[in-house]
Amino acid sequence: MKTLAALIQNKLATLDALQRRRRLRPLGQGSGIDLTHNDYMGLREDRDFQARALAAAALWPAGSGASRLLGGEHAIYAEVEAAFAQWKGAASALYFPSGYAANEALMSALHLGDAVYFSDEWNHASLIDGMRLARLRPEQKHIFRHNDIGHLESLLQSCSAALKIIVVESLYSMDGDLCPARELAALAQRYEAVLIVDEAHALGVLGPQGQGWMAVQGIDPDLYISVNPCGKAMAGSGAFICGPVWLREHLINTARSFIFTTGASPWMAAALLESVQMMKEMQAAREAFQDRVDRMHQHIEALGFNKGTSATHIIPIILGREAMALAAEEFCKERGVLVRAIRPPTVPEGGCRLRLSLHAGLSDADEARIKDVLSELSRKALS
Repeated sequence: MKTLAALIQNKLATLDALQRRRRLRPLGQGSGIDLTHNDYMGLREDRDFQARALAAAALWPAGSGASRLLGGEHAIYAEVEAAFAQWKGAASALYFPSGYAANEALMSALHLGDAVYFSDEWNHASLIDGMRLARLRPEQKHIFRHNDIGHLESLLQSCSAALKIIVVESLYSMDGDLCPARELAALAQRYEAVLIVDEAHALGVLGPQGQGWMAVQGIDPDLYISVNPCGKAMAGSGAFICGPVWLREHLINTARSFIFTTGASPWMAAALLESVQMMKEMQAAREAFQDRVDRMHQHIEALGFNKGTSATHIIPIILGREAMALAAEEFCKERGVLVRAIRPPTVPEGGCRLRLSLHAGLSDADEARIKDVLSELSRKALS
């Protein structure tokens, strides 16, 4: 009991330290114009999509009943995987219950004894954790400077491993910038490396039918493996890994986060089938959304805020100090605009910021109000 008491005291002290540093994170919803979520195309509030998703889900049980290899397989999984692969132009797709599970599975399942990974320094925690699960030796993992093609190439040149794996995101969630897709694809071919791209924040928003940034750049889907989380613009949950047929079979038989977990809800798989179809029909909505994104970028630039290299619907307002970011969050909240202050360890020290997550659910009145609040904030913050 003394050991348990000591453990509890230790954890309470950790929570108290977080509270004192204003880093204790509660759950809850605010009220106002919400720029905190990732429902980029507004489907969770779209009545047509919700009706279609509910009707599709009604044909299936709520739960899978087991892991997919142990009595939990349902025909809807194969149906949505085929539709998703066709949409992405990939040879196959495999559906995972979460994006985190998909990235962990892919990073660890691809590892061979002498494989070497090359990871962008701003990659998501799930990609990093997946590499940890692969039990790489220090010399098997190289971190290259964010979007720095020259640095990546110098690392590839000095690597003699038979299997090289480049890991990036297409759109980075805290900075809103895009990977140099064509240069990455060319490097992967030149050095015979596997290219893995997480399309979480680009899927549904970018591309002629919302297929993501790699489609915008015209990269042949046969040249890379993509991870496609569905909890953002797709308005669902889970993720699809798209790639060659052999990869799908390999993951089914070796990926621990696929083998040893209950299958995703068939309801969700059915809803995602409708989401894929909706994405194909939303080009006009994407274009209108992009116009709004462009106007917001122009306004923020005119105010003199530092938004880094963002050119997308994710716009950081980089303020530097943590106290300033927290004060700016509260300032906006008091005026009916919900944004989040992003602080270490999510971003580097000195890089604290507001993260504006624009979405298609915003109205013209919302846009005007956001601009007014940011204008007021600029007079306060930059004076």
